[in-house]
Amino acid sequence: MSAGAAPGRALARARKLVLAAGLGLSLVAGSTPAAASPDPAPASSMSTTVVNGDTHGGTIRFDVDGNAIDAHDGEIQRFGNRYYLYGTSYGCGYVRLERPATPWCGYRVYSSPDLAHWTDEGPLFDATTTAWQSRCNSATLSCYRPHVAYNAASRKYVLWVNTYDVPVHFHVLTSDSPIGPFQEEPDLPRLALDGGGDMDLFVDDDGSAYLAYTLTGAGYDVAVERLDKTYTTGTGAYTRLDVRNTEAPSLFRRGDTYYVTLSDPNCAYCSGTGASYLTAPSPLGPWTGAMRGDAPIIDGQLKLASLGTVSRPGLDWTDYTLDLSVTPLQTGGGGAYAQAGWFFRAQDTRNGYAWLIGNYPHPGATGGNLTKVVYVNGQPAKVTVLKLPFPIVGGQRYQVRTEVLGSTFRTWVNGVLVDATTDSTYATGRIGLRETTGESGLFDDVTVTAPDGTRLFQEGFSGDTAQWIGLEPRKRGFPISEDSCGGQPADVAVLPAPGGRTYLFQSDRWNNGDQNEALAKHYWEPLRFRADGSIEPLTCGETYDLTLAGLKQGSDRAPADLDQSTGSAGFRAFCDTKGALRRAQTFIAGRSGVLSRVAYTSFQDNHPNGPLTVSITALRPDGTPGDVLWTGTHEVGELSWAPTEVTVEPNLTVTAGKSYAVVVSAPTLTKGCYGMVYAPDDPYTGGAALVSTDGGTIWRVEQGRDLKLETSVRTGTTTQTVPADPA
Repeated sequence: MSAGAAPGRALARARKLVLAAGLGLSLVAGSTPAAASPDPAPASSMSTTVVNGDTHGGTIRFDVDGNAIDAHDGEIQRFGNRYYLYGTSYGCGYVRLERPATPWCGYRVYSSPDLAHWTDEGPLFDATTTAWQSRCNSATLSCYRPHVAYNAASRKYVLWVNTYDVPVHFHVLTSDSPIGPFQEEPDLPRLALDGGGDMDLFVDDDGSAYLAYTLTGAGYDVAVERLDKTYTTGTGAYTRLDVRNTEAPSLFRRGDTYYVTLSDPNCAYCSGTGASYLTAPSPLGPWTGAMRGDAPIIDGQLKLASLGTVSRPGLDWTDYTLDLSVTPLQTGGGGAYAQAGWFFRAQDTRNGYAWLIGNYPHPGATGGNLTKVVYVNGQPAKVTVLKLPFPIVGGQRYQVRTEVLGSTFRTWVNGVLVDATTDSTYATGRIGLRETTGESGLFDDVTVTAPDGTRLFQEGFSGDTAQWIGLEPRKRGFPISEDSCGGQPADVAVLPAPGGRTYLFQSDRWNNGDQNEALAKHYWEPLRFRADGSIEPLTCGETYDLTLAGLKQGSDRAPADLDQSTGSAGFRAFCDTKGALRRAQTFIAGRSGVLSRVAYTSFQDNHPNGPLTVSITALRPDGTPGDVLWTGTHEVGELSWAPTEVTVEPNLTVTAGKSYAVVVSAPTLTKGCYGMVYAPDDPYTGGAALVSTDGGTIWRVEQGRDLKLETSVRTGTTTQTVPADPA
C-alpha cells in the first residue's frame, strides 16, 4: 500500500479534534503553512537561545501548544524561512523490541521560525497502516532515523528512513512539502552494501547527494555512498570509513573539509555515549581519524562504558585472589543507577563468573547490592542478587576482593565480607572488567595473587592497555565528548549564519533504555572549530545563544482567556500517580468568572490499567484541597506516553483572589502510573505542588515545586486564540 493513500495530516488532526470533543477535552490545533520549496534565507539576522536544561539537569522542550516535543533520532533542517525538526515518535506507546508487539508511532515533524518556538506539524505519513505496522512495530527491529533533503532538480523533498524488513534496510518517500504527506517510492533503493542501519542524508554545495550509513552486519563500520540525481537510490560509488562499533553518522561540509560525526561507541538508547568525528577532502574519502583504544585512561584510571574486557589468553589461572578498585558511575552521567563489575575464571566476556556492585533498584535489594551472574554459552545461566549492608553511591570508589579457591568464592567490599558462594561451573579462567549497555565505571589497581603470595598479574593503568583484549589502539574518530552531554549523537545541522554557517550538534538524551523513551530530551550545542579545522570538545552547556540568518521571532500560542500559568521553562517528568498517591497544584484565580479551561500536563507509563481522574477543589484554610467542585476521568487511551496537556472544561464559577486546587489521582490503578511534569525552582508564586500518600487525607507541600498547569477564566468577553509563529 502506498503511504500516499493514507489520510493526510489535516484529516488526522480533524479526527483528533472529534475524539477530544467526544471526551470533553479541548485540544488546540493549528498549523503553519510550509513553503513548497526552500527559498533562500533572508539576509537579516537575529539571535535566539536554545535551552538544554538548568542547574538541576536536562529539561523538556515543549511545542507552542504546551506539549512535549516527541521527535527523536532525527534531525533539524532549514527549508525556506523555517526550521524543521524531524524524528521518530514514541507517544503512542511504542516500546522497543517488546513482545507482544506495541504499535509503532511513526515519524513527526515540527516547524519553527527561531529554533525555540515549535509547531507540531503532525505525522509525515499515516503510520497506522498494516504495511507500516508490520515493518515497524516492536515485534520487529522497528524503524528509525528520518532524514529529509530537498532536490532542486525534481522539486521534491526526499525522505530516507531506516527499516529492517528488506535487505537494504531502507525505504524512500517523497513529497511536495517539507511537512508531507510523503508517498513511498515504488522501487526500493539500491545501495552498494546491504544491511544498513542509522544513516544521514547529505546534499553538497553542487547539488550532489550522499548517504552515510552504518553497516550493522560489518562490525558497525560506516559507508558513504553517492546517490543518483533523484536522491532516491545509490550509484554504487562508495567508500568505507574502516571503523567499528559506531552508529548515528552525520555528514556535513565546512569549507573544503568534510566531516562525519559518530556515536562512538554504538549504544542503543544510552543516555551517555561518546561522540567523535573523522575528516576527508571529499565525501568519498579518504577519511582520517585517530588511532586510539576503546577505553580511555583518565587520571590513571581506566574508564569502561558499555564494554567488557578480560585479560589476554594464557592467563588462565586456577586458584587466586583478585583485588581491584571500582568506581561505578551513574548511567548517562546522572541516570537511574550506578553499577560496575569484574570477571573471574572467565573464558571470555560471555562465559565465566561476573560479580557486580551497584544500586540498581532490584526488589528487596535497593540502595546497594551484589549481583552474581554465571554465564554459560553466552547466556546468564544463574543470577543471584544480594542486598549489601551499605549503599553503593555513584562516583564513589570501592575496594573489592574476590578470593577463588576450588569451588568456593568469597568477596569483600571495602574490607567487609559480603558473600561466600559455592559453584563448580568453571575450574580455571582469566580475570576481567565489566560494564554493560548504558553503564560506565572507573577501574584501577588490578592485582591477581596466587595462594602462596606470588604476584600473577598487576595493572595500574599508568601506560597502555596491552594486557586487555579489545582495548588495543585502532582507527576511531577524534573524540569531542565522552557522553555526548548525557545523550547519543543524532545529527549536525548546517544553518545559515551571518557571514557563513553554524553547525548545530544534536544528541538524544535517552531515558536509559526505559520502556518509555517518549520522555527522552534533546541536547543542542553549536560546534566550535579551531584554526586547523579540528573540532573543540563539547562544553555541555545549559543554554546557547545563536545568531542566525533569516530568523523570525516566534511566540507560544495564547489560549483563550488565559488566567494562570506555571510557565513552560525548567520542567522535567516523573511518574508515580496511582493507588493512594495523589498530586495537586494550587492556584489563585486572577479574576472572577467561569473557569472554562484547565490544562494539566501528564503522561502514562508502564501500561496503566485504569483511568486518570482530574478534580477541581476549593482550598482549606490550611492550604490543602477541600471540597470537590468538579471532577472528570480520562481513560488510558486518551493520554500520550509523552508529556501532553490533559485539557478539561469544568465551566465552574470562580472568584478572583480565591485559591483552588487541581487534584490528580488514579485510585484503581494496580499497574503502571500517570506522570507529572514539574519545575523545582518555584516558577509560580500563586500556588504550590502538594502530595498525599494516603488517598488525600494528609497532604504535604513540596517546597519550591510547581506542576505544569494553565487555567482560563471567561468573564463574558472572549479572547481569541493568538496564532503562533506567523510565517
